[in-house]
Amino acid sequence: MGFSAFRRGTIGFRLIIGASLWLAAALAVTYIILSGLFRDTVTRNFDIVLLDHADELLALLEVRPDGAVALRRHPVDPRFVKPGSGWYWTISTGTGWHDRSASLGGRPMPGQSAVADPDPPLPYHVLDHTGEAIRVIGRRERLAGAEVRVLLSGPAVVIEAAAARFDRNLLLGLAGMGLALIAVIVVQIYVALSPLRAIGRSLAEVRAGRTTRLEGGFPEEVAPLVGELNALIDHNQRTVARMRTQVDDLAHALKTPIAALKNAAEDLGGANGEVIRSQVAAMGAGVDHHLARARIAAAGEIIGSRTALRPLAESLRRTVAQIYADKDLEIAIDVTGEPVFRGERQDLTEMLGNLLDNACKWGRRRVRLSGRAVGGELLIEIDDDGPGIPDAARAEALDRGRRLDETKPGSGFGLPIVRDIAAHYKGSLELKGSTVGGVAATLRLPAA
Repeated sequence: MGFSAFRRGTIGFRLIIGASLWLAAALAVTYIILSGLFRDTVTRNFDIVLLDHADELLALLEVRPDGAVALRRHPVDPRFVKPGSGWYWTISTGTGWHDRSASLGGRPMPGQSAVADPDPPLPYHVLDHTGEAIRVIGRRERLAGAEVRVLLSGPAVVIEAAAARFDRNLLLGLAGMGLALIAVIVVQIYVALSPLRAIGRSLAEVRAGRTTRLEGGFPEEVAPLVGELNALIDHNQRTVARMRTQVDDLAHALKTPIAALKNAAEDLGGANGEVIRSQVAAMGAGVDHHLARARIAAAGEIIGSRTALRPLAESLRRTVAQIYADKDLEIAIDVTGEPVFRGERQDLTEMLGNLLDNACKWGRRRVRLSGRAVGGELLIEIDDDGPGIPDAARAEALDRGRRLDETKPGSGFGLPIVRDIAAHYKGSLELKGSTVGGVAATLRLPAA
């Protein structure tokens, strides 16, 4: 069982804390109630024992022929014989006769004046001559016309010791039960939240591109959520497809008249023809750039899209090799492992296509594309052995429409488009010096 499901801030953590607090409160109330009930029971039983001894004393009383009251014998319980034991008794009548247990050592019953008048006297606690707490209870009877009062006591430590033992055992029992219940609650919450974890795993599979929908048997309570998520994924895919179609339609609608203007401008001579040709070229480059930006914005972060780097790189290598066949370039592909881009193939094609095209345009003999996955990042580097770009001009090369060499064909929008697409995926494009003399374009993108 993974403890990550109960990290601070998770639903599991909140449920565990809430259940633990309620359980602790319930067990605390249970402890107080059971402890009080047990103490009350022990006290009542203790009083019953004392009253039984009082009945014994009353049964041992006899009335002599002269009308005097006396004990036939003392009780045989040895506790009433041991001095200072806390087990005491006294018996007296209204005529002045009295007797007491040997354990009192000739002393009166402690707190004898505290006995209330009602019959029977209420129990009370008092300290005896040894400083120990005792519980005293009394009984009144009329015998041969005389009122007889019996007082008995026992050490209160008997009650306290029994209550303390019970409280200790009760506390241990409730603590063990509480831990067991918390364990059961943890398991129950973990099982109850498993459908949400399954949804999370299914979403991760969708984002990784291994599936297009949330599949599996989900409980009735979360089935509507799964249905809504699948509907959202379908809607997202339809929206992206529709936006891409609209952007492609717009591209065709604009490029066709631009191409017609360009062809017409080729037949014009003089300064006017040159102005028209340059403006038409700028218009075409601007349309390409802004359509690319619109396509990126329409795509959004496509759920579940992934593109393998190696086959795409090989396909682009063959394409640019045909375009620049007259330069007899050595175009090398060096991809470590099987890295996968977490994004759309069309976007990666446009980024790598622009970078490879620039490298082949400026390279003399050698162009190399290398790629590898580092953690959650896809690192792609395309370098050439061309003349390179001065350090101060590298940032300028990423400006839209900026061409550092007007003698080479191009619009100046290729690198900015690559930079914008990479930034859309929270990646980056960096230009630096190549180890073989030209430019090394480093592309950092999310890896699947």
